[in-house]
Amino acid sequence: MVGLALAGLLYLSRKWWEREGMTRACDALGTVAVMTIGGLCCGAIAMLELRLGFPTADGLLHRADLALGIDGVQVATELARHDLFYQLLAPIYNFTLELFLVSLVVLSLKNDRVEAWRAAFGFVGTLLTTCIVAAFIPAKGLVNWASPMLMDHLPTSFLAHFNEFYFGADPVLRLQVIDGVITFPSFHAVVGFLVFSMWRTRRMARIVAGIWLVLELLSTVAGGHYLIDLIGGFGIWAAWFALSRSIERRAAASNIAEIAAQPA
Repeated sequence: MVGLALAGLLYLSRKWWEREGMTRACDALGTVAVMTIGGLCCGAIAMLELRLGFPTADGLLHRADLALGIDGVQVATELARHDLFYQLLAPIYNFTLELFLVSLVVLSLKNDRVEAWRAAFGFVGTLLTTCIVAAFIPAKGLVNWASPMLMDHLPTSFLAHFNEFYFGADPVLRLQVIDGVITFPSFHAVVGFLVFSMWRTRRMARIVAGIWLVLELLSTVAGGHYLIDLIGGFGIWAAWFALSRSIERRAAASNIAEIAAQPA
C-alpha cells in the first residue's frame, strides 16, 4: 500500500505538471514522494548493512568525544536532571522528519521550488551517505556508558532494534523500525541542518529555524548520540549542500549561455 501511494504521488506530479496553476502542487507531491522513497530504501539498507558484522565503534567514538573536551554522557546526564526540559526535547527529536516533510510541502506551495527540490535531493544523498558510513562504523551510542538514571531517560527501542539486527540469527525487516539502527553519523542532526538551510533566506523563519536547530542538536545528544555524531552529521550535510549549490550555479550559467546564444 505504501508503494501504491508513492506511485500515485509521482504519477499525479507528472500528470498535472502541464495544467494551469498546478506547478506548486506537483512540486509538493514530487518532493514528498522522492523523500519518502529515499527514506524507505536507505532505512532498509542501513538495517541490512548491520549484518556485515563490523565491530562496534563505541569505544572509538567515546574517545573522540573526550578528545574534543566534551563528554556526551555528562551532557546527556545533565539534561536528564531537568525533567521538564528533557520532556520538551523529546518531541523535537521524535518529530524531526515530520517537520522536514511539512517544510517541503510549504516551500513547494510557496513556489520556492529550488529550495524544495534542493532539500529532497539533499535528504536522499545525505541519508545514503550516512547509511554507507554507518555500515562500517556501527555503534549503540551513549547506552554503553549511561548510568541507571540516564538509562531511564534514553530510548530503549533503539537498543532493541540494533541488537536484533546486529546479533539476531534471523532478523525480520520491518518498516516501523527503520529509524532505529544508525548512531554515527547522526541523521537527526543532518535533518536539523537540512531544515535550517531550507529557511535560511527568510529572516524570521531563519531565526525560528536556528533556535529549533539548537534544540534539535541538544535533543540528539539527549536521545543517546555522541557529540562526534553531530559533527559527522554536519560534515555530510555540508558536503551535499555544497554539491547542490554547485549544480545550481552550473545550471544558471547554462541557462544564461542558452539565452545569449538565441538570435535577437
